[in-house]
Amino acid sequence: VNMHFFPPRQKIEIVQFFASRTRQLFVRLLALVKWANNAGKVEKCAVS
Repeated sequence: VNMHFFPPRQKIEIVQFFASRTRQLFVRLLALVKWANNAGKVEKCAVS
């Protein structure tokens, strides 16, 4: 995305959107890592 074509207010909104989305993904990843550390060994099971 070429930011030169956007007015300043829209640039701020775009950056805030990506910052918010990145923060959401980071929180989900952190929760997954904490869960994985606290969970027991995960084994694959074959379904016949």
